[in-house]
Amino acid sequence: MANLTEDPTDSTDVFAPDERPSDDEMDAEQIQPAFRIYEGSKIVVGKTVGPSWRKKYESALATYEQTHLIWDEVFRYYNNHQSKSQQTVQGVFKRGDSTENMIYSNLNVMLPATYSKDPHFSCSTTDQADEKFCNTLQDVINTLMRRKDKLGAKQKIKRAAGFALLTNFGVLKLEWTRKDDSREIAQQEMARIMEAMARTKKQEELDMLYGQLEALEHNMEVRKPSGPGLCNVLPQNLIIDPNAEQTDCMDAQWMIERTMLSTNYLNAQFAKPDPETEGTDSAARVLVYKPTHKAVFQGGEGERDEGLGIVMKAIESNATVTSHTEEERTAYIEMYYTECFYVWDRATYRVMLFAADDWTWPVWVWDAADLLRVTRFFPYFVIGFGFSSGGSVTVGEVAYILDQQDEINQNNRQIAKIRRTVFNYFYYNSNKINKDDAEKFLKALMSPSDDGEHFLAVKAGDHKIADLIEAVKPPAVDYEALFAKDPIKQAMDRVTNTNDALRGVQFKAYTNESAVESYQESLRLSIGAKVDIIEDTVADLAIALAEMCVQHLSPQEVAGLVGEAKAAEWKEMPLEIFNSQYTLQLVAGSMEKPNSVFKKREAIQAAQAIGQFAQAAPGTTLWIMLDLFQKAFTDITIKPEQWDMMRKEIAASMQQGVSTGQQVGGVPGAPGDPAAAGAAPGGGGQIEQILMQLPAEAKQKLMQMRQQGVPAEQIIQFAVQAAQQAGIMPGQAQGTPPAAGASSESPASNVAQQQNGSAARPY
Repeated sequence: MANLTEDPTDSTDVFAPDERPSDDEMDAEQIQPAFRIYEGSKIVVGKTVGPSWRKKYESALATYEQTHLIWDEVFRYYNNHQSKSQQTVQGVFKRGDSTENMIYSNLNVMLPATYSKDPHFSCSTTDQADEKFCNTLQDVINTLMRRKDKLGAKQKIKRAAGFALLTNFGVLKLEWTRKDDSREIAQQEMARIMEAMARTKKQEELDMLYGQLEALEHNMEVRKPSGPGLCNVLPQNLIIDPNAEQTDCMDAQWMIERTMLSTNYLNAQFAKPDPETEGTDSAARVLVYKPTHKAVFQGGEGERDEGLGIVMKAIESNATVTSHTEEERTAYIEMYYTECFYVWDRATYRVMLFAADDWTWPVWVWDAADLLRVTRFFPYFVIGFGFSSGGSVTVGEVAYILDQQDEINQNNRQIAKIRRTVFNYFYYNSNKINKDDAEKFLKALMSPSDDGEHFLAVKAGDHKIADLIEAVKPPAVDYEALFAKDPIKQAMDRVTNTNDALRGVQFKAYTNESAVESYQESLRLSIGAKVDIIEDTVADLAIALAEMCVQHLSPQEVAGLVGEAKAAEWKEMPLEIFNSQYTLQLVAGSMEKPNSVFKKREAIQAAQAIGQFAQAAPGTTLWIMLDLFQKAFTDITIKPEQWDMMRKEIAASMQQGVSTGQQVGGVPGAPGDPAAAGAAPGGGGQIEQILMQLPAEAKQKLMQMRQQGVPAEQIIQFAVQAAQQAGIMPGQAQGTPPAAGASSESPASNVAQQQNGSAARPY
């Protein structure tokens, strides 16, 4: 934390002399109070800084006014459900109009397609000796990303991708909470205070400890656990330098984030009692860094905790409620929180905190290098699928389909009116039937149950029912083509890059295979473009996270994430060394769902290509193909014991190939090679021929030995001896005793004794 002064030549300490702790009190082993910021270095801020930044902020708001209005409209359309009334250019849509929320449904289709699973990161280095550290680092990053008590990145990245689809401006913010400011330190401090309260017998000390405890309780809820943190920022709450042009906004000179901070936290962390008014009914608080400036933090007293009071406060305050939130939630936030702004200034490499009601002086100022210590300056990671012809901030694709949704709902409303007219309005021929008979007929016809009369005596004469009574058909019924919604939906699909294939609609019967493949390929290109942008953003986030980890994480903390064995390879290093020696990258396609339609097609195509190596490496090829299919097809599940059995069988099969002269990773005839012990040379075809000619009893015994998990060497020895005894392989003649060294009770001798000379049958 840093401190500020008004005048660079003023050396006056910001603390009064009686507030400065003595050297004896500053015991190195004592935990520093977590509820008060003590003076560190001094950062000079002039009187014009605050007003200057306020002017920049208001100018940028005016620049983005139209964009923010469209964003609010998009949120209003997305959040609209059928119990709400919606004002549009087509009039007011209300309950009963059979409205469709196409924006909501399109987002629910696109979001799982663009982001569906946790990303996977890999680390590489130019020095092979650092490979173990790379493995540990990538495990640390992947663990931090996936664990919900750490970053919990999946839901937050998904939310940012959703905002990007709606507004073209999805924002992720990466933070790092140091131990000195963490919740753990505050909890330790609270325990120390409570222990001191139990020991003290002086009323003055007790009152002081009560004050410290109250200060801790007030800001405990806003303190975070130590380590990295990830959060979403609403598009309207991040103001970008209008001069920026890149989609990721990294060429901006400044960014301002609007946030809501607990009023109690601000008073406890950044303000102290005013000595001039302390002890009076109108006691005020002043900024810690600027004791002569009053701390302007607005916040309610919490007198309206019940739900009705919150609603009433929202009505009384006349607050502007945007369409991305609710009135009740806004009222609660305004009651207990203060609107503040974080100003990230690249030019001075500072971060300033201002209260919305007072930009005269910052609440606090940090040196950006002390906050994150990463290569990039801004902690915001922006996902944007489209680009603007001007600046970096623009509207999203949804802004181009609002009229189409209104048109669809207008058609739905007219169709609903026609349907209600046909169902509810009738006319009858009064010359042929009286009113009582007509009402009796309609009441029976429209009865919601079977309790009505089924036989009615109506004086109809020679006329049919259709000549006497008929439903009213509005003239619009004759213009059915005007109510077609397919052309409107196709226009929406062209903007949002969605189609029936993505929605899971079955193709028509006459659609040929080439048309289906072309349809799906075009869909994959559009989805892949969005996935690629999300992957680039998440990769940048992971790089920044890795830079933080190598500087801040200790081996003990790493052990809590990935275990003691991997933590032994962990290294702490400066940022420069890490960036010069290591590379962290996102595995391409790792965020795409592995059992998607595209992944299944890839698995089949990859299996066909890998199958070309089956003859040269049958075991490895089979292993790769099984693993590939298990990931791509959810109905294939291989249990761990089945994997173990497969490993043994593949190893046995490969060993059999070596024993008969097939070269699989070794040189035939080398010492220790079973082929040198008398096995016949030959390839895989000869092995199959030999096994096919074995007696039925020997084949059955081979299968039993395999199932029982007999070592591959014993199986090979048995097969060779059985083939020699049967005269299939050169060596020992049929009916002769086993080779020297073989036990008389060996499986080979048993087979020889049972051999009857009958012709071998293939199994």
